[in-house]
Amino acid sequence: MSESEWPEPAYSIRTNRLFVRCFERADVRSVHTAILANVDALRPWMPWIEHEPLTYAQRAALLRSFRASFDFGDNFVYGIFDRADGRYLGGAGLHPRISSRGLEIGYWIVHDRWGEGLATEVAGALTRVAIDRMEADRVEIRVSPRNARSLRVPHKLGYEEEGTLRGVGSHRDGLRDDLVVFGMLPHDFPSSPAAEVSIQLEGFGNDA
Repeated sequence: MSESEWPEPAYSIRTNRLFVRCFERADVRSVHTAILANVDALRPWMPWIEHEPLTYAQRAALLRSFRASFDFGDNFVYGIFDRADGRYLGGAGLHPRISSRGLEIGYWIVHDRWGEGLATEVAGALTRVAIDRMEADRVEIRVSPRNARSLRVPHKLGYEEEGTLRGVGSHRDGLRDDLVVFGMLPHDFPSSPAAEVSIQLEGFGNDA
């Protein structure tokens, strides 16, 4: 999808507890440290973790590519930071890979902050951005049926559980995982809990 086909994304999103924004050069060290410390916790759920551990230089190149894709409107990858102390807490994204006007939400949180509702807060904020700002006609969250914690996130936000796709997700040891598909359409959104998530947005020119 080209840049001209999407409205300008939110470059940063503030929620009650979090600062969700596109990556900057100064983030490399904190991201690198956090991911290496969470490899074992993330390995069962995140397909990209099979490429870990990356070197510091590889991490820097990856974050640079994330920012380039964001600026060109190809893919929108965010870092998640604690509003209170600035600590890096995980990653999230709006990925235009499900349909011509659809966005898939992805997220992960560092292990020592699991159970605090942060993934729900992030996913709710990104749902609002996808529908209200990006004008998506469909938003999806896809979750392994084995991931009980993550399965609760779309339910809490009012997504519709639409079914299970068998053998479509990457998994460790070369196996293929099933994915449960949750969908949100624009007409579902106003009455959903996701619409109640408090956010403040900034665009490229800080004019949002």
